[in-house]
Amino acid sequence: MKNIKGFTLIEMLVVIAIIGLLSSVVLVALGPSRAKAKDARIISSINQVRVLAETKFSNGVYPAITKVDTDVVPLTKDITDNGGDLVINGLRPAGGSAYAIYSKLASDATKFYCVDSTGKNNTGTSPGTGTACLSSNL
Repeated sequence: MKNIKGFTLIEMLVVIAIIGLLSSVVLVALGPSRAKAKDARIISSINQVRVLAETKFSNGVYPAITKVDTDVVPLTKDITDNGGDLVINGLRPAGGSAYAIYSKLASDATKFYCVDSTGKNNTGTSPGTGTACLSSNL
């Protein structure tokens, strides 16, 4: 009688089935984390547009900033790629004394992240009006 060492076909199929089941559970669990990561990217990009406006602030006036400006194009693309839509109020076409920048979030299409020239930054169901974020969203 030969003593053959190794795994049988049934044992290999059971191991493959278990690995498949575990990987599907892990992938389902990562769904909310992906949405939160996209929200973080959107928030980060909006804050970078805010920093751009604040660094160019001079004599009580913010510069004209649009989505097609060289510095803003990569940020706009990043926001769009992550499910948001950048909106800039008060900085176009000629700049202004106040602004609000906001986008919808990827995790919940009814929520927005908004920053404005008064220093408010918040997440809520409405981005605000004109050049101000709504304080009720805080």
